[in-house]
Amino acid sequence: MQSAAERFQFMVSGPNAEPKDKLSRFGRWIFHRNVQILLDVITAAIALIYAYVLRFDFRIPATQRGTIWIWLCVLAFGRPAVFLVTRGYNAIWRFFDVGDALHLALRSLPITLVLLITRAFIHKPPVIPYSVLILEFGIFVGCASGLRMIRRLGYEWPNRKSGKPRALIVGNEATLAAAVRHLQACGEARIVGLLSEEPRLVGLYIAGIPVMGTPSDLPHLLATQKIELVILSGANLQCSHQIIVCVAGFDIHLRILPSLGDLIGERVRVSRTISIEHVVDSHEEQSNFIHPAVMECFAEQTVLVTGAGGSIGSEIARQVAELGVRTLIVLDHDENSIFELMNQLSIKSTKTVIPIVGNIRDRELVRRSFERFQPEVVIHAAAYKHVPVMEDNCCEAVLNNIFGTRELVNAAIESGCGRMVMISTDKAVRPSSVMGATKRLAEMVVQGPVSKGAFRTHQTHFACVRFGNVLGSRGSVVPIFLRQIAAGGPLTITHEEMTRYFMTIPQAVQLVLQATTLASCGDIYMLDMGDPVKIIDFAKEIIKMAGLIPGKDIEIKVIGSRPGEKLHEQLWREDSLITSTPFPRVCQVKAARVPTNFSYRLDELEKLARGRSSNDIIRALLRQLPIDYETSAQEDVEMAIAN
Repeated sequence: MQSAAERFQFMVSGPNAEPKDKLSRFGRWIFHRNVQILLDVITAAIALIYAYVLRFDFRIPATQRGTIWIWLCVLAFGRPAVFLVTRGYNAIWRFFDVGDALHLALRSLPITLVLLITRAFIHKPPVIPYSVLILEFGIFVGCASGLRMIRRLGYEWPNRKSGKPRALIVGNEATLAAAVRHLQACGEARIVGLLSEEPRLVGLYIAGIPVMGTPSDLPHLLATQKIELVILSGANLQCSHQIIVCVAGFDIHLRILPSLGDLIGERVRVSRTISIEHVVDSHEEQSNFIHPAVMECFAEQTVLVTGAGGSIGSEIARQVAELGVRTLIVLDHDENSIFELMNQLSIKSTKTVIPIVGNIRDRELVRRSFERFQPEVVIHAAAYKHVPVMEDNCCEAVLNNIFGTRELVNAAIESGCGRMVMISTDKAVRPSSVMGATKRLAEMVVQGPVSKGAFRTHQTHFACVRFGNVLGSRGSVVPIFLRQIAAGGPLTITHEEMTRYFMTIPQAVQLVLQATTLASCGDIYMLDMGDPVKIIDFAKEIIKMAGLIPGKDIEIKVIGSRPGEKLHEQLWREDSLITSTPFPRVCQVKAARVPTNFSYRLDELEKLARGRSSNDIIRALLRQLPIDYETSAQEDVEMAIAN
């Protein structure tokens, strides 16, 4: 059976209430309706006494003192009685605002008017002065409003905890105030500042929160204020596209808080948060499970991660930092990405983390870094990976993906590094793009020392890990689709029949770390990515997960395949020898031997790339190399039809 206290708590807060602590239980008891009435009784009495004190300059005449108690009883019991009759106590104090204050004043006015009229017909002294009645009205309304405001502050203040994500709100004058009030009341975020589309508001305060700039100031604030959440207050802001693109580049959460006008006018629909992991089949294995072999391989090791500023490289660095490594070295040419990664790693790990800003093509930088830090494990994730961009920048793709990898391979051998694993792609199988061709050649560069028999004179184990598209990475289809949905559509796909393999970034990195533990002599490992997914079905699923209807709320538009794209990717060649490994979702692809004249052909390719030859010349030489770089006739026909 419930105790009296439990029944009282149920009566005050309802069946779903769960007070967090003694303070919240005390606050709910204090502001129960019966206690509210008592507080108004006391407030009315104090207001009348203080009105007399002010009227008579703190010296109430003896002739007035006898009548004070009569009027005190009238007001102290009359005001709560009027509130009860007019349902004034139905207002919830913890949401008290200006509108409630106006209603409070209106409900307090009738009894004051009655007393003023009554006073007009009473002439025998001692009578209550008109000024006392007017003063009492003002004092009571002010004090009663203050009590209710204290209740609101007592409700909102505990929600402003440091553990909440630091949020920045972007909007205009009409939407920012409402967004601030809503978020302060729910307590789901800690508001750091505001950005307004109107420059005139910069430097001012809205509900106590500073307007720190305009939407153009967002990149600077994201880099300096440790913002974890950006909120768009309104669905039709002019700066929406600019904000979405900027936030996606910083890999920060974005939420849209539509205004009431947006909802009523059906300019937006209420939808639930999209979880991209739900789009692909999830595996039984827990994502946070660390295989003992992985822990043993990385424990107390010095690990170098190249391309650590990218979406995959940064996730590799985060997971490696939790494996008990002695030193973690993160290398990337993008200073801002390294800065953001260092902030994340400083929170997660107390181990030594060394940032290196530089390019893997810089031979002197790579050699000196290996000589100085002596990495024992190298995970090479640095690469130019965007297919259509690399079709127009063939020389850069060749120099970075192939010869940057070669610098790392040579430095690893010279320094006596124990393991080097290169992140490759399924686009390296029968490549149809410059990016895929350069990644296949990079695989052969990694295999080169083994194919030549050099593995007998050095101790480095080399391997490559191939996988397909990763959900949520920069430039991948998922962030693009989410931005297009936020902008109201349409979702653009390149071909109705195009399929891709998908995997989440944490899943892919976890399997990469497992493959790293395998003692390899230049073999290629392939991750189990499940069945291929049609892009058009993938787009429809994301639209549905947003609570919208494909083709009705959000259109899907076919824009034609881009240069170098395949309709269907392959995980391995048909004649490849596939074997299992100790890890169920990692299989081994037996690599073919590298031709003896491979180095000579690479030298020729390097000379052309460094001379910045035309894209057509680079492609022509790539076709002469033994990597099967060619678009199949069938896909040429299908792409021509699509275009």
